[in-house]
Amino acid sequence: MRFLPADLHIHTALSPCAENEMTPPAIIAAAKVKGLEIIGICDHNSAENVRAVAEAGAAEGITVLGGIEVQTVEDVHVLTFFRHPDALNIWQEEVYSALPEVENDEARFGEQLIMDSCGRVTGKLCTLLLCSTSMSVDYVSRRVSELDGLVIPAHVDRPSFSLIRNLGFVPDGLELCCMEISRNISPDTARTRFPSIARFPLVKSSDAHRLSEIAGYTDFFMEGAMWDEILLALRLAKGRYVTPRCATM
Repeated sequence: MRFLPADLHIHTALSPCAENEMTPPAIIAAAKVKGLEIIGICDHNSAENVRAVAEAGAAEGITVLGGIEVQTVEDVHVLTFFRHPDALNIWQEEVYSALPEVENDEARFGEQLIMDSCGRVTGKLCTLLLCSTSMSVDYVSRRVSELDGLVIPAHVDRPSFSLIRNLGFVPDGLELCCMEISRNISPDTARTRFPSIARFPLVKSSDAHRLSEIAGYTDFFMEGAMWDEILLALRLAKGRYVTPRCATM
């Protein structure tokens, strides 16, 4: 077994708050420069660019976990990842159906670009992604688990859009594999400041909206970058584990 550097929270140019430089090939090139072997693509309320990044990553030997950063009705951001693309597609349609029918204002929020693996723009998403769905945190947890996915509350240490700040606690019964902390806090400080997350494994991610932010904030100790190995590491099982770094690489 060995350490595999990872960054599980990266946005593409589909997220209106992300820079247009966040194209699939550019993301993979930046990840490769940083020595990453695993990345997670989690745009706001959409997975339209996951396949393109996965194709670009496969060509460079980088494993791409496909997901969506869902904004719940409580304004909590939750990372949701899936083993199978079909499950991700089902989830994407459910998320879309839970969004309000509001058109994106490009002048105010930015473009929502859909791209191919070479970075060519193939379309734009018109529905505004920067808003809350009608899904609760509890529903997201239960439904993603039914689809054989992973649920990770995002940047729980931040003053907004986080489980701890918005709800004030970690509700019982949520099917969570771990907690994500931001790049601005150390694991020890996070556990001390937020005691309710101390029982969970922690991952640290960049939440990158521009290329310069991508970095290796978490190491997975496991045999390889496969879904089952990632599950074992997140569960701290069979000698596998995850360890967030105090500093980036």
